[in-house]
Amino acid sequence: MMPMALMLAGRVLEVREGKAIVDVDGQLKEARLDFLRDVRPGDYVRIYYGIVLERVDKSEAEETLARCSYHRSRRLEPTFMVSNRRF
Repeated sequence: MMPMALMLAGRVLEVREGKAIVDVDGQLKEARLDFLRDVRPGDYVRIYYGIVLERVDKSEAEETLARCSYHRSRRLEPTFMVSNRRF
């Protein structure tokens, strides 16, 4: 069974239409702002299942990422299968 990353953290790059684009250790993630509306670019936040839960400082964000090794160990590659051939 694959380990699961439940809580992520990162720096907000952009806020638009109720969503934040967050840099999570070099990977861009889109997260909804259902519970925290006053997020601004440059803020550090914790994300749980694609929803921004709270604003944190940089050291807390780094600590959250250190506890979660799954997002670092597996980089998703955009691939697809057609007639049993991988692209």
